[in-house]
Amino acid sequence: MLEIFLFVNPLGRQCRQAEAAVSRLKQESRQKVDLHVAMLLNFQVITDILVAADRDPKDLILRNQVTDSAYQVTLDFKAAQLQGNQKARQLLQGEQEMFTDGNFTYYRAFAMALVAGYGLNVAAFVDDRQQLTMSPCIDADQRLAQEMGVTQAPDVVVFDTTNQNAGVRLGNTRNYQRLKAVCEKLAEPTPTGMIHVL
Repeated sequence: MLEIFLFVNPLGRQCRQAEAAVSRLKQESRQKVDLHVAMLLNFQVITDILVAADRDPKDLILRNQVTDSAYQVTLDFKAAQLQGNQKARQLLQGEQEMFTDGNFTYYRAFAMALVAGYGLNVAAFVDDRQQLTMSPCIDADQRLAQEMGVTQAPDVVVFDTTNQNAGVRLGNTRNYQRLKAVCEKLAEPTPTGMIHVL
């Protein structure tokens, strides 16, 4: 079985290609794939968002707005995960549409329309989102990223759970063929104690 950790930028357009590549691999793989999507929310991610939008990363007002919007999307994703990972991923992709035109304003009404449109229980979502337990969930994603050496998004970490030595961090994986080739290589039997070098 493959265990895939996909670290995404909550507002990132470039993350959508990595999300699509990982989702396609999950659907097409003959191996069972366990996918974990984690939000990466750090100083570098915020800087990358601003630079990609050709905006000044030193503009503190804009930086605070982007940070707040990224945090709101992350809260939404974590609350939606309690109703299923697939629905949470759908919500994330829908909410990322809010930010495609260089606007970094989080619109609560838009987000709530998506929540209802994707079939999530709205009352449960609102209640879950307001729980104090959301902050430790977000912190857990940041600790996981730190443990795996992930500092930028998108980033993919893949493990073959049948071989504890078989794992690789791929970095910015937007190419499905590259991701598929790496996963196939990981699945190849290796002598005990050998690590795949890619």
